[in-house]
Amino acid sequence: MSTKQYHHGDLKASLIAAANAILLRDGADALSLRAIAAEVGVSHMAPYAHFKNKKELIKSIAEAGFVLMADTMEAVAIESKAKKSLTPGELVLAYGASYLEFATSNPQLYRLMLGQVETTGRKNKKEVSDDAVSSSFLESSKKPFILLREAFALRGDDKAKVKAQALGAWSMVHGMAALIIEGHIQVPEGTSFKRFLAAATPISDQFLQD
Repeated sequence: MSTKQYHHGDLKASLIAAANAILLRDGADALSLRAIAAEVGVSHMAPYAHFKNKKELIKSIAEAGFVLMADTMEAVAIESKAKKSLTPGELVLAYGASYLEFATSNPQLYRLMLGQVETTGRKNKKEVSDDAVSSSFLESSKKPFILLREAFALRGDDKAKVKAQALGAWSMVHGMAALIIEGHIQVPEGTSFKRFLAAATPISDQFLQD
């Protein structure tokens, strides 16, 4: 990576990609603006053109993570729809399984994503309003929920019920992903996430019935 590419506006994306590589290889403690600059091969001052500090860098990584998770969920759903016509319940199941696959395949990133949600959630209204990054981050962090809500809405229920169902499904896959990552839940060998999630009764029966 050269500074010439930075002038063309590619540096921010490259820095986030480098940060993800460090995260996967060395963990969150190894993340710093200096470390990602070295990973990309630019001056240690170059990242400051896009991130004023490490906190802003980490929030940008988490935001990109939520966008990628939602894109992955949508891609799986599109692929499934191409094979057959999905019921709303099957679409919810496809989204949930994709969520679990993404989270458990990227445990360090997922932990960082959740940590940023918790930090943002604890902020008071003044702090959130003063932080432009938070608004963008919160919008990205809700993308998985929005996909689930749209899937439940296909059943024709009222908005309040749809929202409650989507929140319940989102909470379930979030909790299940965290428990799997931390080793509290073991998915049986040879069992797909879709099959495992579908068997998570009685909650899944309530969510997935059409």
